[in-house]
Amino acid sequence: MKPTDMPVATRPAPRPAPRRAPAGAAARSRRPPPLFLVGGLEGPPHPGLPLAGALSVSTVCRGLDLPGRDGARAPLGDVRAMAVHLLPSVLLDQPGGGPYQLGGYGFGGVVAYELGRLLRGLGQPVARVFLFDAALPLPGQASPADNPKLAVRELARMRHLACVWQGACRCGVDHGVPLSTQGVAIARALGATDPDRYEDHLLDAVDTYSAAVRAYAAYRPPPSDLPVVLVRPANPANPWGQPSQLRLSTSPCLGWENAGIADLTTAVIPGDHITMFANPYLWDVATIVQRFLFNPQPAPRPAPASRPAPALGPAPTGRVRAAGPDRQRPGVGHAGRR
Repeated sequence: MKPTDMPVATRPAPRPAPRRAPAGAAARSRRPPPLFLVGGLEGPPHPGLPLAGALSVSTVCRGLDLPGRDGARAPLGDVRAMAVHLLPSVLLDQPGGGPYQLGGYGFGGVVAYELGRLLRGLGQPVARVFLFDAALPLPGQASPADNPKLAVRELARMRHLACVWQGACRCGVDHGVPLSTQGVAIARALGATDPDRYEDHLLDAVDTYSAAVRAYAAYRPPPSDLPVVLVRPANPANPWGQPSQLRLSTSPCLGWENAGIADLTTAVIPGDHITMFANPYLWDVATIVQRFLFNPQPAPRPAPASRPAPALGPAPTGRVRAAGPDRQRPGVGHAGRR
């Protein structure tokens, strides 16, 4: 997910700068690194799209999605395995190395944290991991059983989150009508484009969601030295209760205070889990993210080449007369005189 760049044809022609060094590795190193946003239990559209739009002037955002939703491979039921699957995409998209910046909404934040741990294990610097209302599961709960009917209902409701963020319902699903009569509308809302594969698309989405819920319930974050910023709403209520099969922490740090994170910052914004990416609260989130994003310092300007000292010639033979005040040029008088 990348904000649209200015078309090349409309960019003003650069002025010639014959004495300026060509842009190379030094210039690339001063370019802010992208922010990788991991999708969670939600289907498309990616939950990071509102934030990507709010940050588009200063930061490029890249979207990462959970494996299995497109049907190209089986879903993964382990958080670390999901992070391992996403790791090559991050390394290929930012081939010059760190510092890396990661984030995720809800369960996506949990996967982003584990992805950050993998990068640190490779010796790569991680500038920041952003957790957007990513509550940890309470320990001691059993793994939830698969419930396809519940999964479809919760996927449809989470798809409606994007309608809240956009200020208009565009998903095409009527939550006042039984969902069992809206299979085609739900498949389209979840990204299906081929009418011959609507049913397969729904099955893939349900399998991915169910595997992710199981992985979520079993996850216990290992300690790390990652710099983590938790952005959570002041209102802990989740009106739609997703995922309803899990019991999540409601502590001030949403359970992360027990994870052994060396650098954990918590920022609280107005709103709740559903409205945090909608106006006006989205701009509170963007302001916090902007404050903690990595900002590369400009490279020092090279010192100008020293000019050779002029050769000493013979001393002047003419008379030299000291200039008095009446012979000073305008504007070159003694300091303090006007």
